[in-house]
Amino acid sequence: MFVRDAFGWSEQTFGDCDLGDERRTRRLVNIGARLASQMGSSLSKCCEGDEAALLGSYRLLRNDEVKPEAIRASGFSATVRQAQESALLLAVEDTTSVSYEHAVARQLGTTSNSRDAKRRGYQVHSVLLVDAVNEQTIGLIEQAHWCREASHYGKKHQRKRRAYENKESYKWEQASIQVAARLDDAMARTISVCDREADLYEYLSYKLELGQRFLVRGKVDRRVLESENSLFETLRKESTSLCCYQVKVAQRGGRSARIAKLTLRSMSLAIRAPASKGTKCHPLQINAVLAEEIDAPLKVEPLCWVLLTTEPVGCAEQALTVVRYYECRWRIEEYHKAWKSGVGVERQRFQSPENLERMLVITAFLAVRLLQLREIQDGPATPANGKCDAVLNEAEWKMLWVSTEEGPLPPRPPSAHWAYLALAKLGGFADTKRTGRPGWDTMWHGWFRLQERIEGYQFSQRQLAEL
Repeated sequence: MFVRDAFGWSEQTFGDCDLGDERRTRRLVNIGARLASQMGSSLSKCCEGDEAALLGSYRLLRNDEVKPEAIRASGFSATVRQAQESALLLAVEDTTSVSYEHAVARQLGTTSNSRDAKRRGYQVHSVLLVDAVNEQTIGLIEQAHWCREASHYGKKHQRKRRAYENKESYKWEQASIQVAARLDDAMARTISVCDREADLYEYLSYKLELGQRFLVRGKVDRRVLESENSLFETLRKESTSLCCYQVKVAQRGGRSARIAKLTLRSMSLAIRAPASKGTKCHPLQINAVLAEEIDAPLKVEPLCWVLLTTEPVGCAEQALTVVRYYECRWRIEEYHKAWKSGVGVERQRFQSPENLERMLVITAFLAVRLLQLREIQDGPATPANGKCDAVLNEAEWKMLWVSTEEGPLPPRPPSAHWAYLALAKLGGFADTKRTGRPGWDTMWHGWFRLQERIEGYQFSQRQLAEL
């Protein structure tokens, strides 16, 4: 459940953190609350001139006794507690890079195709839990980061000779190991949802052997047992045609927004192990859905998803459910945007990797709160009559109203969707790209302007009371 109060949220997330001293935990909760109340602001700005609070915060973040692993463990535990109420969970996961170009960058890893690039940082693999029924984000359940060694640059051909456990692609299986350990019995009602990078024979085999549920977008056109056709051709020629399906394709870059019409086909099949694995590896029995766009506009590449899963796909309803689960995978990309653009993880300027890592961990959970706030205001599960007082207190929604509307204050709180658009308007949103969705920077510029107006109003009221 979303906790509106910033201190209450921080207590829920970091309150059980074992830092070896209760005072450190209290300081961590205080830092989390301050950052949550002014998302995207620097730590010094969040302390609002309180020098003691600022010095105490920096002292904690520079303390070698404060282990980032302990902060993560507390946040993950909070996610597990909140996940117990969900009947079905989606563990959506993906990898991103977090990079910097100030002095500390020299001690970090490569994040681009250029070995000499000034920006360096971490590769980060995140797993986000989403309620499969109401599609609301529950929390971060796993996150791992590492640095790519510059000495490995240009040695791609050597990776094939490494053991699977020593490859970067092992991250998918390693993430599942961690998620299963934390969720325990709840893993049985958890579906791992991954993009094409996870289409690895070893990963799929691992999930099947342990009886874990998954949904992976296919990348490799594998050989199929008892068929002369490859996987993709088998789905096109031998699978059952179920129905047509429409999906909204968002505007992105030079691509225009459109409604795409896709046909759905599905079947169960056995895919062979790669020839490089030899004869020891067995075929994998798996279900597959082919979602392929028809009548795509000229000069537009049609959508084509091959989805490999343990979920049933025997009828149109089941196949549509699998496709919908895959669409929820975009939530992890929204999370990474919130982490970078909204919370500003790449704007941190700590001068040592250890101190930077502590802030990286804290901001990772702040990004979840930011994502949840946006979902409540404009998410797919937001009811049409949902009120804005779920995320704004009385002073906030009233100040937002007088700042953006011309009429008198309404007797009751307006809708959450109104608050979402009003905040965007306050932040300067003009919808020039006709997407109908403001960016993170615009939303939080509006939030900052709202908070500044409230602070100014409250200050003037105190001054008048003293006269």
